Amino acid sequence: MERKLLLSVWLFFGLISFSIAQNQSITGKVSDQQGNALPGVSVVVRGSNQGATTDASGNYQVTAAPNTKLGFSFIGFLSQEVTVGNQSVINITLLEDSRQLEEVVVSGLATNVKRTNLANAVATLSAKTLTGTTTPITTDGAMQGKLAGANIQSNGSVPGGGFNVQLRGVSTLGSSASQPLYIVDGVYIDNGQYSTGRSEANKAGTGSSTASQDNNANRLADLNPDDIESMEVLKGSSAAAIYGTRANAGVVIITTKRGKGGRTNVSFGQDLGFTKAYSFYGGADWTEQKLTDHFSAADIPKLQAARQNGTYTDWERVIYGETGSIKNTHLSVTGGNEKTKFYVNGSASNETGIIKNTGFTRYSIRANIDHKLNNWIDFGISSNYVNSNNDRGWTGNDNSNINYGYSLPYTKPYTNLYPDATGVYPDNDPSVGENPLAIRDRAVNNQKVNRFIQGFNANFRLINNATTSLTLKVNGGIDYQSGFATIWLPTDLQSQRLEANPGFSQDTRTEVYNSNIQVAGVFTYAAMGGKLNLTTSAGAVRLHRDFNYNFVRGQKLPVGVSNPARGGVQTIAAEYQRNTDVGIFAQQEANYDDKLIGTVGVRFDKSDLNGDNFGKYYAFPKASLAANLTRFGSWASERNTFSALKLRIAYGSTAGLPVWGTAYSQLQSTAIGGLSGLQPSTILGNPQIKPESATELEYGLDFGLFNNRITGEFTLYNKKVYDLILPLVTAPTTGVTSTQINAADLVNRGLELTLGAEVLRSKAVTWFIQPIFWFNRSEVTRLIVPESLRGGFGATFGQWRIKGPDANGNKYSPTQIVGQPRTLPTTDPNYASSWTSYGDQQPKYEFSLNQRVTFLKNFEFSALLHYRHKFTVVSLQRVLWDEGGNTSDWNGTNERGNNGQQPNGIYRQNVNGLDESGKPLPGYNPNIYSFLKLREVSLYYRLPKTVLQSVFRNYVQGIRIGASGTNLLRWTDYTAGYDPENSNFGSLALGSGVDIGSAPLARRMMFHIAIDL
Repeated sequence: MERKLLLSVWLFFGLISFSIAQNQSITGKVSDQQGNALPGVSVVVRGSNQGATTDASGNYQVTAAPNTKLGFSFIGFLSQEVTVGNQSVINITLLEDSRQLEEVVVSGLATNVKRTNLANAVATLSAKTLTGTTTPITTDGAMQGKLAGANIQSNGSVPGGGFNVQLRGVSTLGSSASQPLYIVDGVYIDNGQYSTGRSEANKAGTGSSTASQDNNANRLADLNPDDIESMEVLKGSSAAAIYGTRANAGVVIITTKRGKGGRTNVSFGQDLGFTKAYSFYGGADWTEQKLTDHFSAADIPKLQAARQNGTYTDWERVIYGETGSIKNTHLSVTGGNEKTKFYVNGSASNETGIIKNTGFTRYSIRANIDHKLNNWIDFGISSNYVNSNNDRGWTGNDNSNINYGYSLPYTKPYTNLYPDATGVYPDNDPSVGENPLAIRDRAVNNQKVNRFIQGFNANFRLINNATTSLTLKVNGGIDYQSGFATIWLPTDLQSQRLEANPGFSQDTRTEVYNSNIQVAGVFTYAAMGGKLNLTTSAGAVRLHRDFNYNFVRGQKLPVGVSNPARGGVQTIAAEYQRNTDVGIFAQQEANYDDKLIGTVGVRFDKSDLNGDNFGKYYAFPKASLAANLTRFGSWASERNTFSALKLRIAYGSTAGLPVWGTAYSQLQSTAIGGLSGLQPSTILGNPQIKPESATELEYGLDFGLFNNRITGEFTLYNKKVYDLILPLVTAPTTGVTSTQINAADLVNRGLELTLGAEVLRSKAVTWFIQPIFWFNRSEVTRLIVPESLRGGFGATFGQWRIKGPDANGNKYSPTQIVGQPRTLPTTDPNYASSWTSYGDQQPKYEFSLNQRVTFLKNFEFSALLHYRHKFTVVSLQRVLWDEGGNTSDWNGTNERGNNGQQPNGIYRQNVNGLDESGKPLPGYNPNIYSFLKLREVSLYYRLPKTVLQSVFRNYVQGIRIGASGTNLLRWTDYTAGYDPENSNFGSLALGSGVDIGSAPLARRMMFHIAIDL
């Protein structure tokens, strides 16, 4: 009996000792290479759900067994893993991750995964990549040249932006969203371009609330780039499938900065700079002989008088030659404690353009607050208020010579355009029809926006132990914007006096309300001693949108009056849209020892934008598998060459919703006998319309060499888009003109390659380079309606052709540009398809090179080069300048094919843009061009800490000063206009590469100072 008692006591204390040995307390501190404490570092006990976060001093404390490992991870730094052993104190130094290999990226609507385990090519842009070199005008502009698979084109150089973002080729032919879905802190935000009436004022065209020639900014311009912590770009359907019916054009997930706790930090930043036109297009000299031979000899006295009195003026340089100013100021405060963390940032941006009276101002304040109620509940809110004011000026297409791009090519340098002593502007030559200075100084094209973005998230940890966790996640938010646009052409302008109802004024109000809410459950389970980790997630999403658009347009206005309600002829219009989407999703992830990582999932969506089947759910499955080969067998120990090697494959399906109103026939407003009423539209609704859908198969290889000194990501994809919506033209006897049907399919195939290499890594110098190479090819694989031409200004100048496979099985790109002359006689049955092909708007390939060099400890140099190879541009610029006699080479005789008997400007018009061999001359027919741009370059200096301590003691933690530039250098064979990236038709899926009436490329130079307290 005594032996049994002693044995029991021995076993009891032995088990206690074993338990204590198994779970010992570990403390330590985490610092960076400079010895600075890192608050907010995640410390995880591998094989369990236990962990901690470092405090303000970088200290942590966890409980772990000797045979377990601790994982340390922090955004912007390389992760580390340490075996506990018999250590009770473990201090860690984290190294900066210049390639972001270890960051956590999105893998579902409620889950994340380490990049090293990712099965998709998800591009991530950090705050340093986006804004660390220079201060961009807008967020989408900050993405240019930094993403494989992204064709990002500026629509013009006016402050306030305006960009067309196309991910992995064409995802629609114009009847669905052509731009990516943007999500900021879980809030689905609006990035629309809404009509202001400008294209009605200058007769560029008529249209609805989505008029493409208004030269608008897209609303991503409201987001302050300085607030962004990171941006994840889901370029294809395989990665974006979990987002369902709004993800055909890709998804951009933006995470803003948040407090990390600890010491309260105050950061102040100030940018000052200027902007100038990169180059000018005109400048041909005028002589008496030139007037006599090719224009009007009656103007010779005007020319002689202007030269004698010094009023001979290059009006292009007067209009586009302003020195714009750049001022950006921001003040942020971050901090908190273990319970509550906060980030508050206020900013003011003010940029004026190279054209007088153009500019963009944005005032933004953001407050992100996170609170940990207890170990089971935490929540956060993200609040952002923005006020923006944008004077867009008058560039782009025009049919009334109001825009500078139309009047300047025809304005003679001997014409006086300056106002007299009483402020009255003289008329331009009647053949021109407008004084561009009067338009610049008196006409109004303004947009104002007040915007509020509110997001929230809450996590309820229902189960949380060593092997199992169950978390309920609730998040969502609202995006509300109120826009007000003013267009005014005063009654006494030269061009307005010729109108039947002189004077044009339009006030436009746009109100957009988006809301979304998501509820999801996430269950995790660690099996096989922590080697197998299973994550199950499921939930539901609801998205809602209200859109209200109305305007009051007045014509026949009293002189000096801008109120459209005072017009003798008035037009009032209103449009109201409302739609709701509902989705449910489920996803299963499995990770075996970071060796094999697999995911399967599905989303079901319904939307009232679809046809009669409003209640029908469409399914969007996804599946992926990644294999980290270097974690198998001998790979794990033989890492002298390959430090990482991962094979991956992924499949997914997405959709694009029909535009609002496609499913039914709308009623149009009308007025008869002074009474308002409604009449049927001539466009017939289609109650059977289905969403455009896409499937994508993506496979690739990721590798790291020499302890990840060299890394690479190689991806191939095949994206098929089905049921593209196109108009079916109906017979006149039906009483309607057309109806929208699901009529076409296409495919996008491409390659993406991203490399990263630390060329030098020493205490004195580090040099990191990142080459990126990509291309995309598109083909229409099915078309059940007749082929058609889209965009541009007719086949004479080039248009986009939508053509299905021919009888021989040849397939054609939807971005192919065709035009005159026809290649077959009119008697040939294939005459309708016999257009001359001038090339493709999509480039053959794109290449960029980003590099950063640190030297002398505190200097940092960075530069981004971007090359776009052989893409076709439709340009009408040279045609206008040649007709006006002002093209810079107009007087020369060196044009290809010119025999020297006539000036270039006359020769090009006489041969109709074709040389003696029939080849197109640049600027008269669409042509193929390339460019290389130094998009960004910077040099910064950070004051040493010893200097700061001796001068400011401990009051100032850091001072960084520097200079940067945008578009400082450009090499191109584009001679048809100012810049090959201009686009008259904004963000259209097809037709966005038309250059007409644009302004010169703007070159920006800035000086920066940032102070951390």
